[in-house]
Amino acid sequence: MVRKAVASTISNGGYLQGSVNTRLSSLGGKEPPGQEKVVLKRKISLLRGISIIIGTIIGAGIFISPKGVLQNTGSVGLSLVVWTVCGVLSLFGALSYAELGTTIKKSGGHYTYILEVFGPLPAFVRVWVELLIIRPAATAVISLAFGRYILEPFFIQCEIPELAVKLITAVGITVVMVLNSMSVSWSARIQIFLTFCKLTAILIIIVPGVMQLIKGQTQHFKDAFSGRDASIMGLPLAFYYGMYAYAGWFYLNFVTEEVENPEKTIPLAICISMAVVTIGYVLTNVAYFTTISAEELLLSEAVAVHPLTMVMLFSGDLYSLLNFLSFARWLFIGLAVAGLIYLRYKRPDMHRPFKVPLFIPALFSFTCLFMVALSLYSDPFSTGIGFIITLTAVPAYYLFIIWDEKPRWFRRMSDITTRTLQIILEVVPEEDCHKL
Repeated sequence: MVRKAVASTISNGGYLQGSVNTRLSSLGGKEPPGQEKVVLKRKISLLRGISIIIGTIIGAGIFISPKGVLQNTGSVGLSLVVWTVCGVLSLFGALSYAELGTTIKKSGGHYTYILEVFGPLPAFVRVWVELLIIRPAATAVISLAFGRYILEPFFIQCEIPELAVKLITAVGITVVMVLNSMSVSWSARIQIFLTFCKLTAILIIIVPGVMQLIKGQTQHFKDAFSGRDASIMGLPLAFYYGMYAYAGWFYLNFVTEEVENPEKTIPLAICISMAVVTIGYVLTNVAYFTTISAEELLLSEAVAVHPLTMVMLFSGDLYSLLNFLSFARWLFIGLAVAGLIYLRYKRPDMHRPFKVPLFIPALFSFTCLFMVALSLYSDPFSTGIGFIITLTAVPAYYLFIIWDEKPRWFRRMSDITTRTLQIILEVVPEEDCHKL
């Protein structure tokens, strides 16, 4: 059965002119004559908003990132500082997105804000890297963690063969793909179950850790800032790993049009969620160090015991993939928040129900862009590949979006591919099925 389309947005004006109007939607335009505007129902309350943010943030990152943060900071004390700073930076980014989301009341998140501020080309590049870098690499990272956790109990006395991890991971990805294609309801049930498992795992780590602290198990916190000296070249990677664990605070902005009273709900949901997650993450890392030393954590790969994704799975290790996806993710999030500053000066009369102090977006965007630039020196291979793939979006934009005089065979091939993907992903209206 093919899912019926529930809403469509076609707008004119803004930054898109001529033939581009039919390919990318812009903001602030009017509905074409005779077309009734379709809007989404506002069903997301404060509690559901908090649940969305916390449920999206807490995931494999808190089990993957501690080793990467510690490895690039050199000491227990500095690693805990980085975790706290990343939590504060994430709060700053989330508050900036709260202003963007309540000012530009359109769903779409990063893409929508970049389109409004910088125009269609940068917005297209953002979508391009989301499809080719961020989503596949993020899925591969989570899947690799899954494969390692599954095998860890069977290889306690020896190192897990890397090929075995990747094979188990490939099986896991295939199972998820099959489940998603067979039943949406079953996928939703599994997601709820896994979210419950993640929260339970966090509590299982934190509660015994707090009990250990009460009993005086603080030997691993003595001389907490002693150890290998931290290098400035390692800080961008520590930032990437920490921010990866906090990533997800921006997803409520993807459904802004469905949020009840967004002017109040979005900022409040963000503040509550980020406070809960930051405290939880810092306590989780403290709990780790009540049980194992920094040296033992660094020796552990698992602290807590689609086709493109498969390509990334077998072509890189977990931390290289993290650097690869983090370059593109934080580059465009930094640009989106920088756009908030631009809008303050370019459109000062714009209605802003929620407004953050200017130093918050300034500090956040500067930190993101500075760390992204520095990471090209810290890990030139992984981030360099991400940079090159990002640049390929420019010729792709002119080839697929701007170029009007395409040969008939090219247009036909493009249409067939588009319609096939729409049916596979269940987003094409039923009446269009016969056109294939």
